Amino acid sequence: MALDLSAVEGGDVLILKLRGDLDTYTAQDFLRFFKEQLDRGKNRFVVDMSEVGFVSSSGWGALSSAYKKSVEKGGNLVLYGLRGQVKRVYRIMGFKVILKAYDDMREAMRQALKRKY
Repeated sequence: MALDLSAVEGGDVLILKLRGDLDTYTAQDFLRFFKEQLDRGKNRFVVDMSEVGFVSSSGWGALSSAYKKSVEKGGNLVLYGLRGQVKRVYRIMGFKVILKAYDDMREAMRQALKRKY
């Protein structure tokens, strides 16, 4: 399945909306899109995963890489709206150590504003 990517300005936080699957085939599309946002000077992100049905190991790697790059730029990246299998894998595999996820968009945006070191 393809991955649709869009960005919505949310004040100092950019919301990256993903629709589809984040897998081996689409992870590079996500990273290119993310880099475009960094190049525009953005460094605080909420990745809206509410319409993502599957994330492969490559997808989790891409999200982790995006998090690291946002922190290197003095920002932050958090996830929003994990559902179903995506949420189960997130919990089981321990990704919450690296990537913070929230069910409430306002809380996600508030957390994205926090500086990470």
